[in-house]
Amino acid sequence: MTDTMLEALLNGTLEADAFSHRDHIIVAYEALEGADFFTALGQVADGLARLAASAGAAQKFNATVTFAFMSLIAERMAATDHKGAEDFIRRNPNLLTGAPLKRHYSSARLTSDLSRQVALLPDLSSAS
Repeated sequence: MTDTMLEALLNGTLEADAFSHRDHIIVAYEALEGADFFTALGQVADGLARLAASAGAAQKFNATVTFAFMSLIAERMAATDHKGAEDFIRRNPNLLTGAPLKRHYSSARLTSDLSRQVALLPDLSSAS
């Protein structure tokens, strides 16, 4: 039996060099589908931090981006009809870009050293 992407992330068998943004969304979806929000957030954040560290790029983990995308994905999962992760992505194509976060966060805030360690609150107004 093949592991799900989330299982591979959690057990350390996921290949960091082939892990795309789309894969991040799939992992988040799988975690949120199987657990409450905070359990899923912890699983994904811990897994991503370990994956980045194992690839020699611990500085690439970003707590703010992880928390914001997990929140956005959870909200959209609750608000949309979908059948699995691929259908969810098809119905929410802007999740494949950074656009949803750019409405709420400045680039400076998202790329700050503090954003890598702490889930920062948005610094931009979402009213547009």
